Amino acid sequence: MEQISLLPARDQVAAVLRKAIFTGELSLGQELTQEDIAKQLGISRMPVREAFQILQRDGLLVLKNRRAFVQGLTDEDIVDHYEIRGMLEGEAAARATAHTDAHPDIVIAQKNVERAASARDVSGYSLANEALHRAIWAASGSSRLENLLNQLWNGLPPHLPELLPEQIDRSIVEHETLVAAICSGNADAARSAMASHIRRSLEDLLTHRKTLE
Repeated sequence: MEQISLLPARDQVAAVLRKAIFTGELSLGQELTQEDIAKQLGISRMPVREAFQILQRDGLLVLKNRRAFVQGLTDEDIVDHYEIRGMLEGEAAARATAHTDAHPDIVIAQKNVERAASARDVSGYSLANEALHRAIWAASGSSRLENLLNQLWNGLPPHLPELLPEQIDRSIVEHETLVAAICSGNADAARSAMASHIRRSLEDLLTHRKTLE
C-alpha cells in the first residue's frame, strides 16, 4: 500500500484498506493490527482504529480487541452490491430527467470525465467519474436516495479505472448514452443506460477477480 503523507480522515484510510482487500493485497483471514497499518501508511493509530470500525460495519473486517481479521468479499457479495446499485442509480438517473435545471451540471461533469480520459489520467478519471455519478444523484431531487447511494459508494467504491484502465473507453461510450438520455428527458432510457453501465462494470470486475485466483 502507498503511504499517505498527510493525516487522512478515517474514510480515506478505510478507502485504502478497502481497495487492498478488494484487489487481494490483503487476503482472507489475514490479521491486521493498528500499529502495522499505521506504520505502512505513515500515519497515527487513531484514524486506523476508526477505519477498522468502518470496515467492520461494511462486513470486510472482524475486530477482536486491537486486532482485525480480513473477512473479505465473495463474488456473491459483489454481485448483490452492484445489483442494488444498479436499481438505485437507475432510479436516480430516471428521476434526473425531470430536473432540467441540473442537466448543465451533469453535462459539465461528463466533459470533465472525457477530459481526464483523453489525458489518460486514471486518478483524475476516477475522481471525475465519481463527480458525474454524484451529479446525477443530486439531480434526482431525492435526498433520501442520494444518501443511500452515498452509503453504497462508500461501502464498496468502484476501482475499475485503477484496476482495469482499458475499461475507461467503454465507460466513456456508456456515459455518453446515459447523459444523452437524461438530457433528452427519457426516463426509461436513462434508467436502462445506468443499469447497463453498472452491470457491465460488474462483469468486468468479476472477470478481473478470476485472474487473481
